[in-house]
Amino acid sequence: MKPNQIHPNWKTYSWLAAVGAIIYLLIQIVPSTAESFFGTTSESVIAKSTAERIASDFAKQQFNERPLNLHAVHQSDSLLVGYLAKEKLSSTYEKKYDPAFPTDTFQVNANMRDGSELFIYVHMQKGKVVSWNRLNSSHVQLPQENELSDSAFAYAISKGFKMNQLKVSKVTPDQGLIWFDVSGYDIGKSKLTLKMRSERLDNGNLVIAEYKPQFTVPTSYEAYVDKQKKIASYLSLFGNSLMTFALFILAIIYAAQYRKHTSFVRGIVLSLLFLAMYVVNDFNMMDGFLAAYGEQANISVQAMFALTFTVGITVVIAASVYFSLIGGDGLWRSIGRNLWPRFGEEGYGEHVWRSMWLGYLIAFMLLGLQTIIFIILMQVTGAWSTSDVSQSPYNLATPWIFPMMAWCAAISEEAIYRLFGIGLMKKWFKNTFVASLIPTIIWALGHVTYPIFPSTTRLLELTIIGLIFSLMFVRYGFITVVFAHAVFDSIMMAISLMFMGTAGNIILGVVYIILPIPIAWMMRWFSSKFPRRERLA
Repeated sequence: MKPNQIHPNWKTYSWLAAVGAIIYLLIQIVPSTAESFFGTTSESVIAKSTAERIASDFAKQQFNERPLNLHAVHQSDSLLVGYLAKEKLSSTYEKKYDPAFPTDTFQVNANMRDGSELFIYVHMQKGKVVSWNRLNSSHVQLPQENELSDSAFAYAISKGFKMNQLKVSKVTPDQGLIWFDVSGYDIGKSKLTLKMRSERLDNGNLVIAEYKPQFTVPTSYEAYVDKQKKIASYLSLFGNSLMTFALFILAIIYAAQYRKHTSFVRGIVLSLLFLAMYVVNDFNMMDGFLAAYGEQANISVQAMFALTFTVGITVVIAASVYFSLIGGDGLWRSIGRNLWPRFGEEGYGEHVWRSMWLGYLIAFMLLGLQTIIFIILMQVTGAWSTSDVSQSPYNLATPWIFPMMAWCAAISEEAIYRLFGIGLMKKWFKNTFVASLIPTIIWALGHVTYPIFPSTTRLLELTIIGLIFSLMFVRYGFITVVFAHAVFDSIMMAISLMFMGTAGNIILGVVYIILPIPIAWMMRWFSSKFPRRERLA
């Protein structure tokens, strides 16, 4: 059976891709590049090993002992970052307050000899300690209340604050804690608070065991974000997770029912490839798990549990991909449509080669469209984004592995929501638009927990993007949308890698962007060498 692919209007797609690429470059890339070269953030980010050395020296100076071991992760004040973005105060904050009170730091987790855990926060560019907290010290001796107040005032003044700027807002003597409201430090409706905790060491010296200057966001903003996160969680759970699991069960059923139109050999390679890449990425994101737990005791154990759970979920998704590939292929072939050609079928190699180039054009077109959608949503809904340490490139053990996730997303999402999802809905509802809309919404709901507010922002954006992916799938086939999706995500991930700096990251970023070309060439070459092979692949 020959591939059912309508020959595209290359001229039209080339023009749309060119316009999309220009919009994306001018609005997304050029401003960020200019900021990197000419903005106040042009200082290089220090190495994690440097942050760990600085933290070790600080622990020795502050607590008279060096840690047994240290591990640095990227930490971010997501609430404050989001508030500044919403109020368009990010640039002002960066110039005025970032040197002393950075929103993003290296959180160095240190295990001390007495069994306590020390969290030391190091400025990512300037390499200075900006805050810290020691937990679970086994020999805590608390100061008297007058000593607590005197030591806190004295230390705050030594850090550059003035006496008349410090107003005690709360004292908890039985924990050695004191809070200050600091006047003269504000941005928008956010004001600086200073939390300090004093302890007496075994040698009798009084030390500051916790020092936390922090800009607090307005309670109304914090309540709004909490509400939006809850909405996003419900939408993701009931709209995506449960519906995707239902699709998984249905894929098993339809794979068995339509097995005479396909083969259970099909999809094994793609599913195993997805599983291998995704599991590697799960381990690669271990620091993201650590950072997400923040300051908690035994976070390494908790992060390992989260990693194990995530790997388990990955295995289930891989199984879903496998049965979606079989069930989807069977459904489409049963109605005479070959939307996923087999290796060895007539025209396979040229179909792959054409699909790759069309995938590039679609990806560039969608990058521009996505940019326009974001601009419109920012104007209409006031949409803004914030930081997410679980997705930070600085929390990747090997950052250059991360763009592989583009292929994981392309394979899994196009298999589950396009090849099988649309095929199933087409059988149920007959109407192509309805058949495309339902799985597209389910797919889009899987992205609402991203740190973009309002939470429905990504739902609206990806419903539009997903419908175009669906149209491209129905017209040009599964391989085309896999390439388009992979290129689309690869470009964004590769650019993030390139913005981390170093020649190696820049070169690898370029490699990831052009990687679909050699992949398609190899598939075409193998197909030409074995033109009569009829095995299912």
